[in-house]
Amino acid sequence: MNWNIETGKLISMGISIIVMTLMIIKYRKTGKENLFFIIGYILFSLIDIFCYFYYDMTGLPTDIFYVIGFLMIVFFLYLFYYYQLLYVLLLKKIQFIILVLFVFNIAVMLYKEDDLLHHFSFHMLYADILLLLFSIILFLYQTFNSDKILELNNYLPFWISVALMILFIGSIPILFFRATVSEGIYFFILFMLNLISNSILILGLLWNKQDRIK
Repeated sequence: MNWNIETGKLISMGISIIVMTLMIIKYRKTGKENLFFIIGYILFSLIDIFCYFYYDMTGLPTDIFYVIGFLMIVFFLYLFYYYQLLYVLLLKKIQFIILVLFVFNIAVMLYKEDDLLHHFSFHMLYADILLLLFSIILFLYQTFNSDKILELNNYLPFWISVALMILFIGSIPILFFRATVSEGIYFFILFMLNLISNSILILGLLWNKQDRIK
């Protein structure tokens, strides 16, 4: 497959910078309820950009930055984001259990894998994704059973949820079969998933008209 991986990475980083800029510019209209997602997204984007140039300049592994920054901190921020979005008591309690499971999984992985911090764990990534997807399902259930369903176009958390679902549900098959596909196809699919996900975030940020927390 004739796909320039490096060009794809640079384009992805450029799009991430555009999304981060929009998040900062439109922060007053997005509302404080989206703060934890925004922090998580910006943190992951900065980690990704830093690791690209760090590896390019030093050739040293960057696993520790992704394990601690992405698998632990960013996913916790995303899960906590949904915790504070949920107001139905039962759903909020379930989300709290999900947060506990997330922390418990980190503790188990640290105990079982001596080199976890220096080796990117796809097992931890799969567990994180499943917990996040379940959190999104809880949020969507709450949303579709509330008045928010009448204003989905202007409800940024909905578009954030759609973007995350496309990114992570789409990533699971290619990550699982990463050893059996060519490097070009692997990175092209990840590039397209990032492109679609970020495009949805951009639309959500542009359409969002929320002036205050409701």
